[in-house]
This record gives sequence, C-alpha cells and structure tokens, in this order.
Amino acid sequence: MTPLSKRLIVALVISVAVNLLAGGILVGLAIQRSRLHGERAHVTAGPRGRGHEAGREAAPRAERGPREGGRGARRGGPFGGLIAGHRDEVAARQRAAAAARTAVRDSLTHEPFDRAALERALSDLRTETATTQTLLHKAIADAAEQGDAAARAKLARGFERPTPPPL
Repeated sequence: MTPLSKRLIVALVISVAVNLLAGGILVGLAIQRSRLHGERAHVTAGPRGRGHEAGREAAPRAERGPREGGRGARRGGPFGGLIAGHRDEVAARQRAAAAARTAVRDSLTHEPFDRAALERALSDLRTETATTQTLLHKAIADAAEQGDAAARAKLARGFERPTPPPL
C-alpha cells in the first residue's frame, strides 16, 4: 500500500465519521423537536401559517375563532373537550383580547404618537386579558368539579411546563 492510498483511506474514514456524526445530530434534533411538539400540543393551536385553507382569506390566527383553526382550536390536548361547555364564551373573550392587542399595535404605529391613547389601549388589553383568564380559570374549575380523577389529571397535565431543549 502506498503512502497516498493510506492517506486517502484515513481521509475517507474521517469523512464517514463526520457525516455519521452530523446525521446523528440531525436525527436527534428531529426526535427532540417531535417530542417537544407532542408535549406542547395543548399550547399550539390550529394549522400553521396564514390562509391555510384553500379559498380562505388570510387572517392572523389571533383573529380567527376556535372553529376556524385559530387560537383555542381543539387539538386533543390536555384540556381537550373538558372545557367545551365554555367554548363560545372563551372564543368571544379571545376575539376581544385580539382586538385589544390590535388597538395597542395601532396606537404604537400611529403618527403622531399619542401616549394617552397607548396607555388606554394597554389598559383595555390588561382588562381583556384578566377577564379572559378569569373565564378560563372558571371553566377549568368547572371541568375539575364535574370530572373524575382521570379528567383532573388530564387538566393538571395542561399546567406542566415542558422541558426546554438543551442549548
């Protein structure tokens, strides 16, 4: 075996090792992302992107209701159908909160800047957020009261924080 062929064999072995390492890292990241997505399925809502349905006008997810694939869409997460009795109320509150966020965004981008308008919009957003949270807490308490131990355990899983991926 000539010295050149020995060097080529060593280079080939190193190249294969580096490629296997890179492939292993990519597969590991994909598996971890899949597990993280599964753990957070109750947090994410609806299909991704705007205008995902053919012929449907594109609208931000925050402005679509739960039946349109927006926030609050049922995805079979821990809360699942347990709080379905409050679905219409929650959807209305979420639309009101989305409108309040839009008002904040508009007041921030409006020229000339009006601090009083921004403070009013932020106050309205705070009120809407608190009202929505109160309604959700009531729905969760009602579901816990009416459900059995398994339903309460399912509700409890909704409050677990998934472990973040390592850096």
